[in-house]
Amino acid sequence: MFFVRLSSFLVTLLVVCCAASARPLWSSRALKPRQSTLNVATCTDPATQLVEHDCNVALLGLGGGIAGAIEFLRVNDSTTSATSGTCTVTATAVDGGTTIDISKGRLEGHGSTNGGFDNLLTACGPSPGSMVIGGGAKPAGNIQIAISAAT
Repeated sequence: MFFVRLSSFLVTLLVVCCAASARPLWSSRALKPRQSTLNVATCTDPATQLVEHDCNVALLGLGGGIAGAIEFLRVNDSTTSATSGTCTVTATAVDGGTTIDISKGRLEGHGSTNGGFDNLLTACGPSPGSMVIGGGAKPAGNIQIAISAAT
């Protein structure tokens, strides 16, 4: 009888000691930044009205210019901006991206459900705001496109 009680005590002690020294499985995992919500416009100042043509020209001025036959915006940096008249357009790599490498079609977003400049203009009009476009950043990540008043 004594040995049964002693063995159950030792088992209990062993379980308590192991549980106290065990680390949770999640403690050794690296935390990852939260993924941005895609294709959701954030209109920051609807009262400020910009000239839509200025915003379109600024978009085409990103990265030194993407007008005409150029098919990609490739910038060896995490952000690029261009200004025309009343409007500044900024593209920024987010969600782990460090450089910008996005097709012109995806950036403009003509009818895309994956975000894009056109969807931002449709949601906010020619007023300040931003939207995250899926993909387009390297080594991995998304692109945030933002419209703001020129300063």
